[in-house]
Amino acid sequence: MLTNIKDNFIDAYFIDEDRQNIEVLQKSEDGKSVIPTIIAFEKPDETGTTSTGNMETLKEVMSVDELHERTYQKKKDERKLFEEQLKRIAKKDGMVLDNASKPETLFPLLVKTITEDQENEDHLFALKLALFEVDKIRDSDNVDVKTEMRSGTTKAQVLSAALKLISE
Repeated sequence: MLTNIKDNFIDAYFIDEDRQNIEVLQKSEDGKSVIPTIIAFEKPDETGTTSTGNMETLKEVMSVDELHERTYQKKKDERKLFEEQLKRIAKKDGMVLDNASKPETLFPLLVKTITEDQENEDHLFALKLALFEVDKIRDSDNVDVKTEMRSGTTKAQVLSAALKLISE
């Protein structure tokens, strides 16, 4: 049961997709800790009240519309934090390059990626896709060299054919 909510209320938001349960955060009486309380979302009956009164108590500090808006904002904030964490992990693991990558770090990585694991099918597929995004390659009329590039089984073969098309 929610008590003394006007003085101790911190936040409230839905915690499930169906929006049937609400987490209400309140300060303890001494103000030193946070007390989470899960309450059921209750629609008012025909008299305008709810059966347990928890919703009525919550409505003293937050309307149902504000509850929905707070839930939306909390989910949005959580997603942003999650995406930032993913980016930090990906950068740490070398899976993402900054736009401001310097040539002295970019080119060694590029050379290593091209020269190692020559027949890796995932790398070959990604390389071919990226190369066919280059205007000069995509728009080339040289069908033989494009076929050579598509059928290449190593990164070196694919790049060799691509360089022929670029230098035409």
